[in-house]
Amino acid sequence: MNSLADLAGKLHVYVEWHNDVITRVDLRSSRPHKIARLLQGKPLPQALAMVPMIFSLCGVAQQVAALRAAESALGLQVKPEVAEARQILVWAETARELGLRLAQNWLQEKTLVCAELLQWFTQVKAELRWALALDPQRDANGFELDIVARRLDQILKPLVGSETELSQLLFGAASTTPVGKQIKQLQKSLGDVELALGAVPLSSNTSSDLRWITEKLTDEAAFEFCAQPDAEGTCFETSIWTRNCEAKLVQQGQHAGLNELTLRFLALVDELQALPGLIREGGEAAQASHIEPGLGCVEAARGMLIHRIELEGDSMSDYRVADYKIVAPTEWNFHPQGTLVQMLDGARVSRERLHALVEKLILLVDPCVDWEIEIGN
Repeated sequence: MNSLADLAGKLHVYVEWHNDVITRVDLRSSRPHKIARLLQGKPLPQALAMVPMIFSLCGVAQQVAALRAAESALGLQVKPEVAEARQILVWAETARELGLRLAQNWLQEKTLVCAELLQWFTQVKAELRWALALDPQRDANGFELDIVARRLDQILKPLVGSETELSQLLFGAASTTPVGKQIKQLQKSLGDVELALGAVPLSSNTSSDLRWITEKLTDEAAFEFCAQPDAEGTCFETSIWTRNCEAKLVQQGQHAGLNELTLRFLALVDELQALPGLIREGGEAAQASHIEPGLGCVEAARGMLIHRIELEGDSMSDYRVADYKIVAPTEWNFHPQGTLVQMLDGARVSRERLHALVEKLILLVDPCVDWEIEIGN
């Protein structure tokens, strides 16, 4: 592992198996949950500039969460066009992250698609970079949402097919597409494995949903909460699955009797197919009002990303960061008693298929760091 991976940390998943049954799942993380301390005491502009350097993966979502937190703490309400530009950037980054995950880890043959996707995201970011500043005043001079969305649709189509193909995947008509073949392979190799549902979906739609998190981030055990977030023992999940578990394609899969692993794969496919349309429609309604002062929330590629900031000072020129906390999706989704553990514990699977099952489920819950799997007797 290189030095960058060492800094980011790693997940270690230990699985015990006996007589075709998973008897124990132990999940440990070496992720540095106190890294936000690097921002404390810094002038606000410097701290905001440091965020994308510290968190290179999903850097746009990290920047937007930091900006929303700072603007909330300052009582600033940004212009609608700023909120829209930021949301489009987050969706574009989500398309890049999920598209690369699908191409590289599931289809393993789309190097051209990966290059085109990276180039597309770079161009979108260059056009909308102006919005990644504190309360920017500029607008998106002639940014053509339809052209950007159409290009993304063209790039993703070799991966996920057309809307018609998606609706037919479960019935064999598109079985020759890369995604169709993968669905059939998943069902053939692991379709008989029954998995539990996982943790409770995390809700952030109301003030009470966010208030209890804010309270956790302001008490003495705040860093422990950042590392292992839960509510008095209740674990939550915030992921591609929780965003798409009620999508039409997933519901079709449920009616067709597909298992939980394949349904989660369908959730990934469904979101990728939907992203061009979301971008085409724009993101003007994406930013909620400041419910909790100093809290910035973003639905990033892997789930809800939360930043909380406290400032000290009397004017914009001398504001400094008094406190900074971050809760990333990986900490919710890979909690030691969370979704991965709940879904695997007690599952019946043969020894020769055990590693593949654990690996594919990790890929679908989707951590933002490297991982290793250890199988015990």
